[in-house]
Amino acid sequence: MSDGSGDRGALVRLHPLDLEETAPEEFRRVILFRACDEWFALPIVYVREVQPLERVTRVPNAPRTVLGILNIRGRVLTLFGLAECLEIPAGSTPRTHVVVLDLGEPELRMGVAVQAIGGVRRIPVSAVEPPPPRDGGPDCLEGVFEVDGHVVGLLDLGRVFARYLPEWGITLEGRGTSEVLNA
Repeated sequence: MSDGSGDRGALVRLHPLDLEETAPEEFRRVILFRACDEWFALPIVYVREVQPLERVTRVPNAPRTVLGILNIRGRVLTLFGLAECLEIPAGSTPRTHVVVLDLGEPELRMGVAVQAIGGVRRIPVSAVEPPPPRDGGPDCLEGVFEVDGHVVGLLDLGRVFARYLPEWGITLEGRGTSEVLNA
């Protein structure tokens, strides 16, 4: 073995810093969707399924955030409007799909109406930046990131449904961040 000073074919001596292993990149799986003419994402652990949005029945005296109810395979689902929950304009494109949510309570059937589905993606944890400050309305973003040239808001469902969760007896602490994948 050589110290690397004269023999070109010999092994090279490494510094201890060169031997440190770099941690593998961590990823989160999210579903991308368009709502309110903007792109949003949810950690996939909160999504039960995606369905076409059909036959919504309005509910008299329901909160403004509830668009109505619908029947999916014989089960009644409460449909929320993301625009109404976030207190932002609904957008110009019709809502065509419902993202059926899984909040850890099997009997709680609810979903959000969206304009389009962008698919499931693996997002590097390091790509998620803090959300910009918001003027008025609830602060419901965990962070923002870029995909295919679009800025995407990563929703924090605990904040989106903050007024309802205590009534439903549900806590979402740590659930959306628990599914971190290594590269």
